[in-house]
Amino acid sequence: TPEAAKALTPVALAYLRARNADPMCSFGDFAAVSDVVDEPTAMILKKEVSDGIIAPGYSAEALEILKKKKGGKFIILEATKDYSPGDIEYREVY
Repeated sequence: TPEAAKALTPVALAYLRARNADPMCSFGDFAAVSDVVDEPTAMILKKEVSDGIIAPGYSAEALEILKKKKGGKFIILEATKDYSPGDIEYREVY
């Protein structure tokens, strides 16, 4: 509804747009958010099929909502805020 759309924060709207770009590929995934997760974003995530989230922070309200997802088994990770990757990143594949 137009009223619901007006209540979306920039973070919630960005997540919705990214998720809806290809909703069929998102089962069994982790959400990665580049800003603090707020309550409107948590309310969207609450309804989505997902195994976890990583973000630089969470509002108190958002954290309470996400803690209840999947019966408390939803994985909530906080990214290191001052992480700076090296000039070259690599991965070993066996």
